[in-house]
Amino acid sequence: MKVVKLGGSAGQGVFTTGRALLHIFSSLGYYVFGYPEYPSLVRGGHNSYEIVVSRENVYAPHQLTDVLIALNNKAFEFHKDALKQGALVLADSALQLDYDNVIHIPIAEVLKESGASQKMTNTALVAATLSALSLPLQPLLDFVKTTFASKGEEVVRQNERVAQLAYERVDRRVPFISPPDNTPKRVATGNELIARGAVAGGLTFYAAYPMTPSTGVLHSLIKHQEQWGVVVLQGEDEIACANMAVGASFAGARAMVGTSGGGFALMTETVSMVGMSETPVVFFIAQRVGPSTGMPTWTEQGDLFQVLGAGQGEFPRIIVAPGTGEEAVYWAAEALNLAEEFQVPVFLLSDKFLSESDHTYGNVFDKIEIRRGKLVLDAPALPPHQRFPRYAYTEDGISPRTIPGVKGGEHVATSYTHREDSFTSEDFDERVKTVKKRLNKLNTIRQRAPRYNVYGDESGEWALITWGSGLGPALELRKEMDVNVVHFSYLYPLNPAHLQQLKDSFEHLVVVENNATGLFQQLLRLEGLDTSLFIRKANGRPFFPFQLKDAFERVKATHSSVFIDKERYENKEFYAAWRY
Repeated sequence: MKVVKLGGSAGQGVFTTGRALLHIFSSLGYYVFGYPEYPSLVRGGHNSYEIVVSRENVYAPHQLTDVLIALNNKAFEFHKDALKQGALVLADSALQLDYDNVIHIPIAEVLKESGASQKMTNTALVAATLSALSLPLQPLLDFVKTTFASKGEEVVRQNERVAQLAYERVDRRVPFISPPDNTPKRVATGNELIARGAVAGGLTFYAAYPMTPSTGVLHSLIKHQEQWGVVVLQGEDEIACANMAVGASFAGARAMVGTSGGGFALMTETVSMVGMSETPVVFFIAQRVGPSTGMPTWTEQGDLFQVLGAGQGEFPRIIVAPGTGEEAVYWAAEALNLAEEFQVPVFLLSDKFLSESDHTYGNVFDKIEIRRGKLVLDAPALPPHQRFPRYAYTEDGISPRTIPGVKGGEHVATSYTHREDSFTSEDFDERVKTVKKRLNKLNTIRQRAPRYNVYGDESGEWALITWGSGLGPALELRKEMDVNVVHFSYLYPLNPAHLQQLKDSFEHLVVVENNATGLFQQLLRLEGLDTSLFIRKANGRPFFPFQLKDAFERVKATHSSVFIDKERYENKEFYAAWRY
């Protein structure tokens, strides 16, 4: 495994260059993981993009760097403490760096000789990096043709000249790890995979107002909406988007609405209407650091209770949170199934770490199926002045559902307390019936809830419990030490039998989550599993595998919990991970 990191100011093309390299590595047959970091500034500040290149699948960033591509002096200063011994630094010849192992790239000279503009600096950097790492140039030339074809042949030719010259002007090469095979790997951001998974799961309507870090789903769906057959709307605000999704679902569409925590705060009244009217809607929430505006471009698992308690009154809901890029595909599709099967709001939780990182993924689409639950498309004709029993009291709490245009399916989807035939009612006995109906549905959901996944032994002395994006760092930890990992992608409601099984299987359970107050640990207690040990972090960055390893060893040695903070990492080996 090798870690390649790029650093520079916003506006210097750190992510453009980094993602070009990422896709070239994957085209050569490597498994890759890409991790961006950036402040919420359009210009200035410091951006970095880390690429983990491996011969096996990789799920998280690592703290120490093998190759640093410094776009300015500040980048070197930010990252020098995280360089491995003997690490290579690539930089423009114009930069003066106090480091022995530097390969200088004569970018100005290359651009002048090729007659290219400053915009092609990124092409020169990628070509020089490939040369320095003893990798072939052809994948970059192929990438240039594909990327710049729409800009005309002259632009393509200029980029090719720049790439060729920069590749030749590198005066020293170092060996790089060989790929596991020559089969190109597929790579996409978590947001792109959520979009593709939702489409594979039958998504036909998506509404959103742009908000970091959820916006990538909106961009991906807009880009391909005609090809994928999805209606995509950017509403004037989050309230409008949520209500658009409700209307689309009532009309028969498979509907999803996307946002982040601050935007979702505006949608809570709509959530309650969905709960009462039993309209299937998926709410996609990409978490970021709060409260309020917080740190918009950093990551946190802090919105679990926000979605658990959203909306006035009591009604069933489902919460899911994928752990990897491949899980993002599956759970985006499955969320749509669950919404229609149980006719409830379903919350699909991601976060900045999962949504904006780049993931290698395999052929996960074969696992997807489409289930529409008790959707009735051919109802018997109704007698005059009668309505379809849209809210029929059933044993499992789930009623038959129709859509406009179905003869015999006439009814009102109402936000008021109602009878089985959808007429509103303020009768107290009728109210009790509707409460029992929702409780029956909640019980049905619990009984059908999927179990957690275990990586390692199904029983033993110790296990780490993770949820959502915490899975990636935990899987990387398993490459370094023998540890059992229990992961929850399906968060609520949980089946009591599954929790009892988990309690009986391990002597010590340690809950790992990226927040300060242990939100999932509290939810586990509410659901019936009392655990006391934890590992938490709340500085805006994901867990690094070395942090998990160190913290887990401390928990085992002391039988006490660990909150990861800076004081623990004052020595260079650990402190490096607190730098950008």
